[in-house]
Amino acid sequence: MKNYTSNIPPDFFEEEIRDNYTITTEKKKIWSVELDLVNKLLEVCKKYDIKIFGFAGTLLGAVRHQGFIPWDDDMDVCILPEDFKKLESIADKEFEHPYFFQTALTDRKYFFGYARLRNSDTTGIISWNFSSEYNNGIFIDIFILNGITQNKNQLKNQLRKRDIIHKCLNTYYLGHEKKGIKKYILVFLSFLLKAFISYEVLVQLYRKELSKYDSSSQQVGLLTHNWDFIHKYWCEKGDLQEQIMVSYENIQIPIPKNYDVILTHMYGDYMTFPPIESRGNWHEDWLIYNPDISYLDYFKNNKTYKK
Repeated sequence: MKNYTSNIPPDFFEEEIRDNYTITTEKKKIWSVELDLVNKLLEVCKKYDIKIFGFAGTLLGAVRHQGFIPWDDDMDVCILPEDFKKLESIADKEFEHPYFFQTALTDRKYFFGYARLRNSDTTGIISWNFSSEYNNGIFIDIFILNGITQNKNQLKNQLRKRDIIHKCLNTYYLGHEKKGIKKYILVFLSFLLKAFISYEVLVQLYRKELSKYDSSSQQVGLLTHNWDFIHKYWCEKGDLQEQIMVSYENIQIPIPKNYDVILTHMYGDYMTFPPIESRGNWHEDWLIYNPDISYLDYFKNNKTYKK
């Protein structure tokens, strides 16, 4: 068994029941990879004075469980745009194999607007992007919090432009998975786009659109996501000014000092557990994990796949 974080004691991997939910050894192994990824990210951020915070389910887990929500299997951190620029500028020299800092510019196979830190010696496949050409190691999400305008019309226009650019970017890597007329349309659109504008320029246009209200808006959130996420996962810039270190399993992670306000508008009565029957359904059927082999070996051993 691989042990990615030297700080983890052997008994960490034993199956246990927390809050009436069984946590298997396999899930503990996935957690250990993610804890190591966060540890590495924190090490780099401390070196360059970059602020990051536990966010969304990771923030909730830190406060309510002092670690992972027992029925969760991923970790989320957030970062403001100016700090993300610093992180991106030094990522290439700071994250060596097996770590991989994945963005739209470092991995062009599948476009997304935020970043992930992955362990390339493991498998963490999102089922709708089943491709060995794209790094599919177990990952943590690094969400960029952009300014959210309070003018509804401005926000709608911003998201409309974002979606148009996103669709253009999709043509750079989609096409071969499609069949029939859709495939030829995408290939034709891709040919036209590549003739007039580069992928890198489109990525910068996408980021520029998202950052339109960064300086003028006090509210920040997940503009890379859909309406439901934007209206749920947000906070005020002032909420991120101070951070505190809290226990998260066997490590310490930074969270906003004003976490109560953030968690309350995200989850309401966040200290109340969901019904037992609802626990463990968040990533069911769309994440494929194997912490013991690389995603490349996984693909070699699983050459056929049906959704």
